[in-house]
Parts: sequence; C-alpha cells; structure tokens
Amino acid sequence: MYRGYRSRKEFHTNVCCKVWRKFEDLHENIVLNNHEEIYIPLMKKINEDMQSGIIQFNSKYFSSNSNQISSGSTISYQVSCDSNIPKLKDKVNRKFAIELFNFLLVTRNYVLPISMVYKILNETKRMLSENIKSSVLNLDLTKKSKDTKLVVLGDVHGQLNDVLWLFNRFGLPSSNNIYIFNGDIADRGQNAVEIFFLLFAFKLSNYDSVIINRGNHECSYMNEVYGFHNEVLSKYDESVFDIFQEIFELLSFSVNIQNQIFVVHGGLSRYQDLSVNDIDKLDRKKHEILHPEKYEDTILFDLLWSDPQKDKGIGGNARGNNCIAFGPDVTESFLKKNKFDIIIRSHQVPKTLKGIESHHEGKCITLFSASNYCNKIKNLGAAIIFNQDLTFEVHEYMSPSLDVIRDTFEENQKLREKVLNSSNILELEKNEQRNSKHIPPEGALTDILNFLSTLICNEKNNLWNNLYEKDKGNTGKVHINTWKEELEKLTKTKNVPWIYLCKKFKMIENNHVNYNNILSRFKINYDPSQTFLKAEWKNECFEHLYEALLKADLSLRETLMIFDKNLDGKVSFSEFEQVLKDLNINLSAEQVRILMRLINSNSLCNKNRIQENDKIDVAEFIGKMRVCYRLAINKEYINNEKVQKLIETIGKHILADSSEIANFHYRFYEEQDESENADRRKRSSVIKSVALFQKFKNFDKFGDGYLDYSDFVKAIKSFDMNKISKEAGFEVNDEILLELAKSIDITKSSKINFLEFLQAFYVVNKSKYSYVDEIWCHICTVIYENKFALKRCIKNLEDNFHGKITSIQLRHILLELNKLLQDQKHSKSKPLTEEQIDLLSYIVETDESINYDEFFNSFKPVYYI
Repeated sequence: MYRGYRSRKEFHTNVCCKVWRKFEDLHENIVLNNHEEIYIPLMKKINEDMQSGIIQFNSKYFSSNSNQISSGSTISYQVSCDSNIPKLKDKVNRKFAIELFNFLLVTRNYVLPISMVYKILNETKRMLSENIKSSVLNLDLTKKSKDTKLVVLGDVHGQLNDVLWLFNRFGLPSSNNIYIFNGDIADRGQNAVEIFFLLFAFKLSNYDSVIINRGNHECSYMNEVYGFHNEVLSKYDESVFDIFQEIFELLSFSVNIQNQIFVVHGGLSRYQDLSVNDIDKLDRKKHEILHPEKYEDTILFDLLWSDPQKDKGIGGNARGNNCIAFGPDVTESFLKKNKFDIIIRSHQVPKTLKGIESHHEGKCITLFSASNYCNKIKNLGAAIIFNQDLTFEVHEYMSPSLDVIRDTFEENQKLREKVLNSSNILELEKNEQRNSKHIPPEGALTDILNFLSTLICNEKNNLWNNLYEKDKGNTGKVHINTWKEELEKLTKTKNVPWIYLCKKFKMIENNHVNYNNILSRFKINYDPSQTFLKAEWKNECFEHLYEALLKADLSLRETLMIFDKNLDGKVSFSEFEQVLKDLNINLSAEQVRILMRLINSNSLCNKNRIQENDKIDVAEFIGKMRVCYRLAINKEYINNEKVQKLIETIGKHILADSSEIANFHYRFYEEQDESENADRRKRSSVIKSVALFQKFKNFDKFGDGYLDYSDFVKAIKSFDMNKISKEAGFEVNDEILLELAKSIDITKSSKINFLEFLQAFYVVNKSKYSYVDEIWCHICTVIYENKFALKRCIKNLEDNFHGKITSIQLRHILLELNKLLQDQKHSKSKPLTEEQIDLLSYIVETDESINYDEFFNSFKPVYYI
C-alpha cells in the first residue's frame, strides 16, 4: 500500500515538473511574440500620435527602445535600522562586501539605504564600462596562484538562498576563489536585487573575483514580465531599475577559459562559421535583443536564447519563432574551429531535474544552479568547481530555504570566523532534499492550470468550433482522446500526459468531456486589490441589444420577424449576426461569435437533425437574449417590495405547467415530439422562455401581439387568486394587478409587449454562469494577454514615475491596441468595441488618474472546478 502511494506521488510530481517546464518555454514564446507583434508597433504608433499632436503624455517623448529615465523616487521604502548594516564609506572594499554578506544572512525583510544602493550601482557601472571592452572575457587560471579555484554557476533567478549557501560551502569570492555566474540572476525569485548587490560588492572589492555573463533575463522587457521590475519597485524606485538596465548592457556574453572551455548562457548561433574572435568583436551594448534583424544582433540573440537538440543542424525552438536549437554537429564544428574542448551553458532546467545535464556526447553541458526552482519543481542545483589545471568536480545540492539558513547562522555574529564543517553542510542539504520530497507540487499544478486558462480563453471560440464539428451527435460531449488532441494543438506541446491532468482537473466523466461545461469554467477574471471598476460595468457593456428591442415596443410578430425573417420558427447564425449589424449593437464580431456559440451550445433543437445544427428555436433564442439583460424591469419600481414579491409569486403560477405548455409550441414546428426531447426539456431552464412565449400567445386574445392592461389583469385572474394572495402575503386585487401591469410596461405605451412580459417573469439565476460573463471574459482576456506590452508603453510615455496615467491616455492606448489586433488577425472588425473601451476608460478612473500597474495586474486566469 505504502509503496503504491509513494509511486503515485512520485509520478504526480514528475508529471507536474515536466509539464511546468514545457509551459515555461511556451510562455517565453508568447512573451517574445507579444513584444514583437504588439509592443514594438504599438509604441511606434503612439509615438507618431504624440508627434502629430493627437495625444499628449505631458512633455516626455521616448522611442520604442528608450528606457533612460532619471527621476526622484516616489515610492517609500523601509530602510534597515539593524545594527549589523554594513558601513560604506568612500569606496566598496572587501570588509564591506563581507559585512554585506553577513547582513544578508541574518537580516529579514529590510532593504539597504538608497544612498548605498546608488553608490554600489554607479560604481559598478563605471567599473564595467572602463574594464569590459568586448563580448568575450578571457580567463587564464595559470596566471593565478596554484590553489586557485573557479566556481561556475548557472541560473540562480533571484534565489538568494542558493547564493548564500554556495558562498558558505565553497567560500566567498576572492582573487583565488573566482565565481562565474552564467546569466539569469534576475527574475522569478524575490531577491535578485540582493544577489546583484552582493556580487557587485565583491567585484568592486576585487575585480577578478566575480564574472557575470549576461542572460536572456538581463533584459528590461523580460524583467517587466517575470518579476525583477516589480521587485525593484517594491524596494526602491524606477531610477534604480534603470541603472540596473545600464549595467546589464555592459555585461559580457561569454567567457573563454584558457582556450579550452567556452561558457555562454544560451548556446551557439545559427551562423555556424563563427569564431570566438567574431563574437568578441560584436557590439554587446544592446538594450533589448528580442527580435533581431541585423546579422550581429542575431548572433547575440542566439548566444542568449538557443538550446541544444539531439538532431543535427539548426532546428526550431519552443521558446519562440526567432529561437533556434543547435545539434551535435554544430557543437562539434564550433569546438573544432575554435580549438575548445567543451561548452558550458545554462538557460534551462535539465530534463532529469538534476543540476547538470550532458548533451552531444558530453561536449555541451547544461548547468543550472537554482535548486527547487521557483520553489515548485524539486530539481537539484549544481556547481562545477575547476582547479587551476582545469580538473573539476561537480557538486549537486538542494539549498535550504532562506529562513533555515538564517536560523542556522544568526546566533553567530561572526559567521565567517566559524564556518560549518562539511558534514554539517551535507546533512542540512540531505534534510532539505528529504523535506522537498514531502512538499506537494501544487504550485506547479496551479501555474499549469493558469497558463492553460490563458490559452483556452484566447482561443475559446476556435476550440469550441473544432469540438462542435467532431461532436457528430450534437451531445455537447466529445471523447477524451478528441479533447486531448485539441489541447495538443492549442499548446503546441507533445508528450504531455493530458488524460492524467484532465482527471486531476475534474474534466472527465465516463471517458468523455462535456466541452460546453468545461470551456465555461476557464476565465480571465478581474480581481482588483482595490475598486477600479463599478460592479455593474460588465453588464453595461452588453445590455443594449435587449434594451433596444424592448423599448421599440414591437408586437410579437414584429419581434419574431426581427430574428426569424421567414417565420419558420428558427433563428440562424447569419440572421442573428445581421440583426446585430442592423441595430448597431455594441458587440465586436468576436463577441457576436461568443454569443452565437453559447446560445447554440444550449439549444434544445432535435439533436438527431444534424442539418439543424446551425439554427435554434426562436423562442429559446429570445429567452437566451433575456439572459444577457439583467437590468431591473423598471427603475421606478426597483425598491417596491410589493411589486417584486407579486411578480415572483405570479411568475411561479404562470410557469407551473411550463413543460406541458411548451410542448404546444414545439409541436407546431416539429413532425413528432420525441420522448427524449421532452424529457430533456423538462430539465432545461430554457423551457421557461418557451413556456412564457406560448403563454403570451394564449393571453393575447385579440392576436395583435400585445397585452393591454385589461387583458393582462384578466389573464392573471384566471389563476387561483386566493392562493396568490396567500403566497404574496397581502390581498391581490384588480388595483394591485393594474399597478403591476404598469410596472411591467417599460415603454409606457399602455400595453405590454412580449419582451416586457419575458423580462418580468423570466427570472435569471445570477449565480449561474451567464453569457455576459463569457463576453466579459473575452474583454479581460484581450487586456490580460497584452498587459505587459500596455504597461511597458505607458511606462515609457510617463513624464514622471508616479505609476499613473489619465483615463484619456488609457483610452487612446486601448484604441490603438484594438486597431493593431484587428490588423494582425486580418479581421474586418476589432476585438473590442469603441463603446466598451470608452466605458472601461471612463469607469476605471478613481480620482484624477489610474494606477495602471495595479489595474493591469488585476486581470488573472482562473479555472472553476
């Protein structure tokens, strides 16, 4: 039993880690595409608008590649008052660096004084500018003392616990204990700022003791997506972030160790005739290298982004359209041309979840040093320790958490004078490995689900159409293998155990997936930390269709002919779409498709009639329109409890025989009423609208398509009035019924049209999933998918960094985004309507301006199990 449990648990952990890594690559793909397809052209267009005077962002102008801001801090931060805080005088020396190391070991939740931060950063920028003149650094250990050690590390991604642990285990950086950090110090973790300060301090005290290669995450756009930007702002301000970016531009791209070992963050270039000298001559001072067009930029991009592959040659890469993978022959050619023995690169978690992985017959090594990456995937970290003669050892580890490290060392104020012996260090690592096995990988599973939500919400219509076509019986369900195939196409991933994951996500029932139900559970939600939008805003975007028809005061026949021009009792998608165009209803083409999809997915038309799939019953259709409209029947009576109670009571009596009365309607249009359909109708909420349709016709004694007040009163009095009075709690007489009729008559025409009748008595259960919610989800998805590009544009256009813009500026940027998305999808219409954008930019305003960072961060993917 226990072995089975352990085996299942291990399998679950491996699945989560494997899929999480695949989705991480896919997310980078999306980020790169968003930068190229959205941010760059959007920034270009807004700059053109600013130059032409269409919109103003105060006095500031920036190009799409500019990020050179210099402003005072507007963010308050808590400066450490700890007595252990290091004292920085004229220059950074080794004493200060060691004190900073000790400070980080024992101090929780404090930041360094801003004056100290500026001094460290500016001195580092000056030092790198003066000393690094090329893209390749040359390191020759033979010129060092014989006891010199070289510690090579891969990605640490803001995980301070790894760096502190490694420094304790292998010693602090010095002239004979040199560290190479092979890129990607920034992002993901919460303490990249402290890592950089620590490394800069040691490098300032001894230039040769620390070497930092640039990684693909030493880049402002990646930092804004993956967390380093937010980390800096939470501790300091925008100007600090900008100095970091200036430093990143000065970092080397690779290290040449004694003409034998080539250390680079990503890998090799698609241009296979390159020599190290060619790389060395490249201009490394690039702000962002995400979509290279020039030959030199493409080389630098590949050095940061490429991965090894098993196949020969140059291949594609899941990280993005511009990214490449290089084969064993490419590695062999590069090593031979440059007389190297081996390539050490980082950039990805090894598939084995170890800290190191061998490729291309051991000639290319992946080294990853962030153990238990993101505190989710339980991988080991690794370090390679070279001696002067380049003999080496590989050390894999699982670093304890920061709290464990601090608890271990904080009792000793002079930690470097009393180093833990090796056995204690190894014991702590073993304990951490054992403990990590007992931590469930729920964080990774949540990330997987959130990312899947984002993909599905963006492609929900296309996904539904594909599934609907394969649902030959029009049952609303498909086999799990069909669902799996669609997920594979959607995520562009192979070898993902989708059936296992779908079971975990509670999507499967009897080997089938109810795709209507499952798709409705995936949403992009608006979940603000403070109120930006009024609660009813999303309803205001969609109320116009029903309200326009309602106030037109049409007869029943006229109402039907609006949608069903030939009065065959059915509404086709084309008829519906034409109505929306004719009435100038405020829904985009994509939102019209959403409505048609949802209405059709719940249609009660005969499921065996495949030729009827693109049509639904007109009474059902109008009932679905009612669901989209949630306003009170008449604002004048919204607080009239007597009227509200009477409507509820009478509505129950009108609908008491809903199934039976609805059958009169269906028999009129169908050759025979199959028992299966009848049973299904009894269980459907749509049957209420059909029953009300038939009841209205029955109440309309003159057949003119209206109920005058007297007709309405007579119809209601045909029910048991004593029972209605008892249930209502007061006597219901002709005077009260007349008052009710007036309240239902929204148009004040002294008669009740069908839509007014339906509006009154078809009560929508607001707790259930609604079509308004689905279209609202579409709007949220558009904003969520492009939030990083939007935030970046706004940031680059701000005059000063208060983190706010006006609603007019937000509106302009959203309008330009809307046009851009239309052009990219080659669509005749935009994803959002201008009225929706107007409402959004108007209602989102809380005072004079909008905290755009908090606003955009309020859109989050969810899945309702």
